[in-house]
Amino acid sequence: MINSIPKYRKVMLVATLVATGVVLASCENMQSKSSAAPAAGKMSIQAMTEMAMGNMKKIMMLSSQDRQAYVMKTQQDSMKHGESLFASASLGSNGFTCSTCHPGGKTTGGKVPMGKMEMAIPSLVGVAATFPKFKPGNDAVITLAEMNNNCVVMFMKGQPIPLGSSNARDLAFFITNLSKNVPLTPGKQSMEM
Repeated sequence: MINSIPKYRKVMLVATLVATGVVLASCENMQSKSSAAPAAGKMSIQAMTEMAMGNMKKIMMLSSQDRQAYVMKTQQDSMKHGESLFASASLGSNGFTCSTCHPGGKTTGGKVPMGKMEMAIPSLVGVAATFPKFKPGNDAVITLAEMNNNCVVMFMKGQPIPLGSSNARDLAFFITNLSKNVPLTPGKQSMEM
């Protein structure tokens, strides 16, 4: 299928896919509803391209009205799932949820122990607009999904959420929604302790 597309169209298609977020930066744990995607493990370039082309064909062949309805329903489902994960103790092992420290996405105030140190509990309102950014615990610039895993592991005593999974994407989508109308400031730091 892909070989029947002229080269200039392939370049335009790839640019469109990248611009619309269909091609993800990390494919290592990517899972999809598409049957072309492996259940786990690293996707090949060919498999990822075929999956993206199949998804684009499926969605772009819909009428404009049906396409918009499909996109909106998919996003609403993702938001609802992310919100349920935010309120669920299933991500951890100690009974905590994301909303234990961040009710309504805000903060309970106070501090949490970090070894011999303490850290102020931040509000999550606007926080997504500051990622990616450097986090001392990782000694690296990380994404919002990786920061979510920091909280799941360190404060909720759970296993990291596989990056690229629907759980990681949906939780990040819900938390990102808390940053509506907040200007993007990647790397913005608050060193409040």
